[in-house]
Amino acid sequence: MSRRRMRRILVGVLLLAGMVEACEAQAPPAGSSGQPLRLTLKQAVQLALKQNPQVVVARLLALESGRQKEIARAALLPQASLLGATALEQYNFQSVERETKPRAAGPYQWIEAGPAFSQSVLDLPLIRNYQIGREGVLQSRAQEQVTREDITASVVLQYHLVLRAIAIRDAANARVALAERLSNLATNQQKTGVGLSIDATRAQVELQNERQNLIDAETQVHTTLYVLAELLDLPPDNDLEAADTLEFYELPTYDTTATITKALTTRPEMRSIESQQNIAALSRKSASEQRLPQLEFSGHWYYQGEHFSDAIPAYSYLLGLEIPVFTGGRIRAEVAQADLQQKEIDEKRKALEARIVREVKSAIEELESARSAVQVANLGLELSNEEVAQAQRRFAAGITTNVEVVQAQDALARANTNQIEALFRFNQSRANLARAMGEVENTYAK
Repeated sequence: MSRRRMRRILVGVLLLAGMVEACEAQAPPAGSSGQPLRLTLKQAVQLALKQNPQVVVARLLALESGRQKEIARAALLPQASLLGATALEQYNFQSVERETKPRAAGPYQWIEAGPAFSQSVLDLPLIRNYQIGREGVLQSRAQEQVTREDITASVVLQYHLVLRAIAIRDAANARVALAERLSNLATNQQKTGVGLSIDATRAQVELQNERQNLIDAETQVHTTLYVLAELLDLPPDNDLEAADTLEFYELPTYDTTATITKALTTRPEMRSIESQQNIAALSRKSASEQRLPQLEFSGHWYYQGEHFSDAIPAYSYLLGLEIPVFTGGRIRAEVAQADLQQKEIDEKRKALEARIVREVKSAIEELESARSAVQVANLGLELSNEEVAQAQRRFAAGITTNVEVVQAQDALARANTNQIEALFRFNQSRANLARAMGEVENTYAK
């Protein structure tokens, strides 16, 4: 083997190894044996867009529309085929001539073989069908993007629900630990004679309540993860974990008018409805143009004879012209039907534009409200933690009973819930705004 050939093989192996490493780097981490699959929000969205059944079906439908366009285009292109036939025939002359007695003709043999062809010269409905097929591809691609946006929005929502459930569970864990400390404190106070029996009982009741809340929170984490795994189309034996947390981050302010204008341009639903309008207009033209003449050229060239040895060329060329004169009102009815479809799609577009405007306005309002709610909730949690600390010190000093402590614990639980809900609303309202603008995939998958 020459050195040049060995060098080419080595270079090819290195390039292949680099491509494999790049593919592995882009793929989300797969759960090893016995280990859960830990995904960030971005990885979860990417995985869903790769293997969610609805996304796969939408992709297949887009590919199918491409094949339909090719079928419509084929009718405009030249058609050619190779034909061959042979026969042994006999017939009665009485079937073609006036004779008193039957007289047989044959048997005789004939063969023919050669190409046949046809070409549409002028057929406007066929041209419109191709244009409709081409526009159908654009509509299918837009509809595929609608599905991708919907699935992305569903995954983002479910992932945020998982993060909320995890945050509630972690807060419940912290409150259980706090309740255990306070219960031990109340028990010790009772043993030393400083505290009352009802204080210890009250602390135990609060501890059991927090443990019950923790059980419910654990269940909520598991059930939300099951729904997320379904959206990602994971195997039944593959456990899932969320790698992100609910957090607050700075966002720019959004101008309502500019955002609505952008949404009306970028939403894939708008591109889909525009394609539907174009298809309806082309369908009307196709229906009305059926009244026009249609011109077609066809023919064949055969090698004909009794045997191949004595065959000679035979050909036929045909230029056909068809002019519809009376169709029983079919063309008029098809044109009227196309007009109704155009009006229906126009009304759907108006409804879609109104829905987009409403979704954008609502998302901006919810985002601004959630932004302020996070700040209020953070302050409330800080104050509730301080209240618990002060009540614990007062109870440990014997200044008061643990009623204040229990009340502070309840206030802390509400503050935890408020903060978690505020963070959830903030993160989800950002996703809702991205979906309203038609950019949820670009926001969370890129």
